[in-house]
Parts: sequence; C-alpha cells; structure tokens
Amino acid sequence: MVAARGPSAIQSGLMTSVQSTPVVTFRPASRDDVPAMSAMIAAADLPPLFIEEHLEGFIAAERTGDLVACGGIEVYGDCAVIRSVVVGPSARGLGLGGELATRLLALGWERGARDVYLFTGDALPFWTRYGFAEVTFDDWKDAARASWQYQFLSQNREAVSGIHTMWRSAQP
Repeated sequence: MVAARGPSAIQSGLMTSVQSTPVVTFRPASRDDVPAMSAMIAAADLPPLFIEEHLEGFIAAERTGDLVACGGIEVYGDCAVIRSVVVGPSARGLGLGGELATRLLALGWERGARDVYLFTGDALPFWTRYGFAEVTFDDWKDAARASWQYQFLSQNREAVSGIHTMWRSAQP
C-alpha cells in the first residue's frame, strides 16, 4: 500500500491510500530529513545545495522509516524550478519518481507558479513523459532566472555540457 499525501493534502493534513506494495509514505520534508536527502542527492551526482533554504518545497518519501526518495520545487514569483528528484536504489521501479514529479508540479501550481523549469542530464526521457520540452537558457522567464541553478549553469555552460534545460506549464 502507498500512503499518499498530495500537495493539497500536505496542507490540509488529509491522507489517501492507493493499493501497491510496499508501503511508501509521501510527506513534506523536515529538517531532520536534510542529512539523508543530502546524501541521497549527492549519491545521484546532483548538487546537495540550498536544501534547507528551500525546504518548504521538498517532499520526502519513506518506507519503514527510511527515506527512499525525495524531490523539491523552488518557487520564484509565477515560475518554479524542480530540483533534486531522486529515488534510492531500493525503491526504483515503484513509480516514485513519477509520483514525486506529479506532486511537485501540483505544489508549484498551488503556490502560484504558472511555468516550471528544470535541468537534467540523463533523465530527459523521464521528464519528457511528464510534458517537459527542451528550451534554451534564453527561453527562461526572468523570475525563474533568480534560481541558484540558473545563475550557476547559465554562467558555466561550457563546464556543464550534457545538461538539458526544460520547461512546461505548471497547470495540472
């Protein structure tokens, strides 16, 4: 069984269940999750930076008390940037990445984002399945350009070859 809390449920405290195995619970990440999320994100060769500063946008997925997946969204005005979506090796193949993507998009929408961006290296096919399309750095709206990821990557394009920039509407 997957015990699920959608972004609306996160704020209202409602919980729904969907039949599946094993039990995975989605919840807002807490400060106590930061060390485990940082380790999981780093193990996926992603930068474990500014997690605490954007903790209100992170969702944690746990099974039997262990963090098995996480992901975050940073909202900048009417734009958002999805980041650090990682599923640990023991939980791959359960659909958790897709569930996180769906929840993060809904959370961004609820928080006023109308455009969502992200950077990816090898997950281009995954994000394409969720409606993202490749865009250039120049296509990013000004609000999204305030993100630390955009600031770093747009100024170091030669050093980060193989990184794709992607966009989609935040509307569910």
